[in-house]
Amino acid sequence: MKNKVLFLLSFLLLSVVVAMAQCPFTEGTVKYKVEFKNKAEATFTGTYIFTFKNGFIRKELKLSNGFENVELINTNDNTVYSLRSNNGRKYAIQLSMDEMSSRQEPYKGFTMLEDPDKEKVIAGKKAMKTVLVYKNGSKANLYVSLDWYPDKTITYERFPDSRFMPLEYTYSDDVKGFTMHMVAESVSQSPVENAVFRIPADYKMISNEEYKLLSQQ
Repeated sequence: MKNKVLFLLSFLLLSVVVAMAQCPFTEGTVKYKVEFKNKAEATFTGTYIFTFKNGFIRKELKLSNGFENVELINTNDNTVYSLRSNNGRKYAIQLSMDEMSSRQEPYKGFTMLEDPDKEKVIAGKKAMKTVLVYKNGSKANLYVSLDWYPDKTITYERFPDSRFMPLEYTYSDDVKGFTMHMVAESVSQSPVENAVFRIPADYKMISNEEYKLLSQQ
């Protein structure tokens, strides 16, 4: 009887630990250090900050060559805006959430191969080496935290429906010819002000088609 009770207690404790280890990241900030290499083999450094709060996502990329881009994603009403400057004027460009979702299709249904013998500490968190195998046979190598996972599927284009938080990975775009290596510098689950997800008053809201025309001028 005693052994049975101990077994049940151990099972309940294990269940609690597993549940605690799989928490959605609903509010806070993940800051990545970035090394960006373009098709001309020029390398730039920078930061990529992901901020989350209850279905709102802000992605802010800044590179040492002066490039800056902010994406404001609202999964509650399925809208996404990109904040950019052109000839001294500021624009909030409305993008297509459906298009963003469609770009994730090739990466859905991946197989995750963990390597528990390959661990390291990133941003003060234990990170496990993982290989993702996609349906088309391509692979992605990364280090992840199993403590959290993104609250929303749209957060990371290459990792839809993931049950982990990526802490180190390389993002490659063969069409545009660049690679971006990202390593988490800090992970903070702290309250976030609503204001960071608002479009600033000095930004003019336009469509993506309008912005493309402006960029050609």
